[in-house]
Amino acid sequence: MKTLAISTLIALVLVINGFAEERVRISVALSPTGSYPILIAQEKGFFEKNGLKAEIIRINSDATNSQALISGDIDAASGVPTGLVQFNLQGIAVVNLGSWDNQVSYTLMTKDKISDLSQLRGKKIGINRITGRSALILRVMLEDAGLNTSKDVTLLQLGGSQERLAALLRGGIDAAPVDFVFERKMQKMGFHLVPSKKTPFMNGPVTVTAANLKANRAKWTRFVKAYIEATHYMTVNKAGSIDVLKKFILPGEDNDTLDHVYEQMRDRATVNLITPDPAVENLIKMMTYVDKRSATIDRGKLSDYSIVRELIQNNAVPVKK
Repeated sequence: MKTLAISTLIALVLVINGFAEERVRISVALSPTGSYPILIAQEKGFFEKNGLKAEIIRINSDATNSQALISGDIDAASGVPTGLVQFNLQGIAVVNLGSWDNQVSYTLMTKDKISDLSQLRGKKIGINRITGRSALILRVMLEDAGLNTSKDVTLLQLGGSQERLAALLRGGIDAAPVDFVFERKMQKMGFHLVPSKKTPFMNGPVTVTAANLKANRAKWTRFVKAYIEATHYMTVNKAGSIDVLKKFILPGEDNDTLDHVYEQMRDRATVNLITPDPAVENLIKMMTYVDKRSATIDRGKLSDYSIVRELIQNNAVPVKK
């Protein structure tokens, strides 16, 4: 009885002082580039500081991530923008609490050096599959550059990155999309990065169900606070951020590659987590290729920035108003 009373007293003291940890389960992709601040928040103690015990779960596909969210197996899905549109079209209310990365994550690599995306007109571009996420985002990129992907280029389904690399080497294709974290490695192999503007795209949202947000708003406030703090940390603490990058995203890479990727990540960071309208529109454009109803979706239902705005208004996070 005495031991029980002491345990109860300790728990009560922790709650009063705001240190009681509440569990939150977050999914990230197997290649978790779009969840970089989530990994930093876990590794550098921002979740713990804000009273959260985070469990990060790696899931291998957007579809599985989204289904796990709806089933309640996870509390939040990180870096899975497709589900935002798909579930809202089905009448299932899910919302983005904030997105740190709002640019397309792919760049185009070529064997022969070219100076502009428009020079790909008439060329062959290797992709995984026509309906794959990288291929759909590629269509957004090319159309943003004024190319019609049905007429101006030929998209060839070749499989994964190894197959596309082999096709580039032997000249079977002229270009292939590559995640920006592999730019330096591809350049060292003799390939060329096609210069282009950064196409806006909601790439790193944290998605929760609207019901979960309403029922657990205090928990999600602490979560968003930790998320913003970690994103800010990423922009000001290079050494600590590279430690996380090396451990979880690019293990075994050389310092030059790590430095290059970090600088890219820092430049991409939207610290206030509010997605610019063009990035939302390009996400919807991508999803319209799959389901034409996406074009008329209510944009206001895709995100809920009320927590972000409250934290900024109350000077609770390191973001300028």
